[in-house]
Amino acid sequence: MEHSYLFFDIECANCFGGVGKMCSFGYVLTDEDFNVIDSQDVAMNPEAEFDWYLFSPKNKCRLAYSKDYFRAQHNFDSYYKGIKKLLEESGRRVIGFSSANDVGFIVSAWERYGLEPINFCAYDSAAIASNITGSKRGLSEWCAFFNIDISGLTAHCSRDDAMMTMLLVKSLCAQKNMGIEELLSKHKDSRLSVEKYIECREIKRHRDEIIKKIEALYGKKSRARLSDKFAGKNYILSRRLLKNADEAYKIADYIFRNGGILQKNPKNGGGILIISDSEERNSKSKSIKTVLASEII
Repeated sequence: MEHSYLFFDIECANCFGGVGKMCSFGYVLTDEDFNVIDSQDVAMNPEAEFDWYLFSPKNKCRLAYSKDYFRAQHNFDSYYKGIKKLLEESGRRVIGFSSANDVGFIVSAWERYGLEPINFCAYDSAAIASNITGSKRGLSEWCAFFNIDISGLTAHCSRDDAMMTMLLVKSLCAQKNMGIEELLSKHKDSRLSVEKYIECREIKRHRDEIIKKIEALYGKKSRARLSDKFAGKNYILSRRLLKNADEAYKIADYIFRNGGILQKNPKNGGGILIISDSEERNSKSKSIKTVLASEII
């Protein structure tokens, strides 16, 4: 099967509430030799307010068009079919830069407008470049690193950012002396599907909800405690323990219901630090007492 390569970039008016309100979708479509087949910058009305910093004089990388220009365009719904076809075309390889963000913006867009999902996978050129060189940079900085001429391109114009992404991947192929198919096959771990993005998003949302429940217990005393097992004692949950939010909440709630008080941080060196069973006691400061999570429950 012959493959084609879609390099894309998205700009949003804002991401308030963790939901991107798309205002431009830019792409560059090429063959395996990086010959450009098509490119376009699709500006659209985000039907949302613009975050103030996008047009602030202090912001060095402002959006490519004015608010009025964006608002004069059609909304995402009008471009949905075309964007869906571009991303789902048979034999299409989709590549972005820090593409997890852009995959999320696509998901937010169809959800906002009640449309059918757009199912695709996107490779992340930022992760590929980082894996190859062992360093991290922004898109413009990577172009400078590889001496790519971007003098005719404008950062945060979606099509131009997509073009920079294409030129970056082209340079990575040249450095490794391999074609784009081989490059992508060696960096499959940089690929993110819509399905995986949604799964990770739901996991994060759940964790955020649980962490809020833990934070609501900080400094509080139970008025209907089950026992005085932890009465008069203050406890802190370690960062590693908090990574398992469900287990951390189970411990936090148990301490709260049995007379203990949770603290976010040690106060004047006081409090008992609860660490996960996989943590080393001696790796913590000797100035604070530590206990294993399994010793609490």
